[in-house]
Amino acid sequence: MKLLDEAELRKALSWPAVLDVLTAAFRVVETFAMPERLLIPAPQGGSFLTMPCADGEGWFGVKQVTVLPDNAKREKPTVQAWYTLFDAEGSPALACEASLLTRIRTAATSALAAKYLAPEPARALLVVGTGSLAPYLAEAHAQVRDYQRVMVWGRNPAKAKITAAAIQQRVAAEVEVVGDLKQAVSDAEVISLATTARAPIISGAYLKGGQHLDLVGAFTPEMAEADPTAIKLARVFVDQLTACQQEAGDLIQAAAQGWSFAEVKGELCDLVLARLRRSSNEEITLFKSVGLALEDLVVARLLCSSE
Repeated sequence: MKLLDEAELRKALSWPAVLDVLTAAFRVVETFAMPERLLIPAPQGGSFLTMPCADGEGWFGVKQVTVLPDNAKREKPTVQAWYTLFDAEGSPALACEASLLTRIRTAATSALAAKYLAPEPARALLVVGTGSLAPYLAEAHAQVRDYQRVMVWGRNPAKAKITAAAIQQRVAAEVEVVGDLKQAVSDAEVISLATTARAPIISGAYLKGGQHLDLVGAFTPEMAEADPTAIKLARVFVDQLTACQQEAGDLIQAAAQGWSFAEVKGELCDLVLARLRRSSNEEITLFKSVGLALEDLVVARLLCSSE
């Protein structure tokens, strides 16, 4: 059994390879068995989660996640994760710390959707959020569009500066911290959000035709990154409709204010199978992801096959 640390994991993965295995997986999404994630309440308002998945070839994996908000006081990560993979013969094949795996597969999924939905050309990317995922989102999005400018906005300017520096090490574009969010949204063709916001950051009033909005945070019904007006203005796509109906706070809150999940245009599988595409240069597109266990499984299999 392979046992990988974060350094080995990062070395073993490339963006083209991750995008390829995700594309292949979403083409045959119906072959994956993905029970609902199990959530157990943890002390101090935290959560314990397990995310199992099996593919059509008999490989089985499970991610275990702890979310403990009080860990910040202990100077430990709030979110920690571990992944275990079994091969088709039932033997343990791989185990690894899964926080980095999650960041890479999440960012790559957003980039995969943007490959089909972001306008062309797209020269300016706005990353909203200063968490650990933000640099990976910028790097992943840069795989599918030739950005000349990457803007970073965060509530804490000092953290935004640190995030911008991390992004600059990963992309060839000019990277800058911006303070005026409304103006930054106006200047960007693609806006990617990965925050823990419980109230909308992006207003539909900020948006204009021809933009693509990538919503990665708001993974519980109580959270939201974009307001209902933004949802109503956009042509909405999701990673998986059933999961988003239960977890996607932005969409759930919009549905409580007159929008309907029936208005979702399609899932990521529809994009990779060429059933749907961006229909015009003037429309606003939106991709909402909550994260699927199949993404972890196929990237873990990629790790297992790497030398």
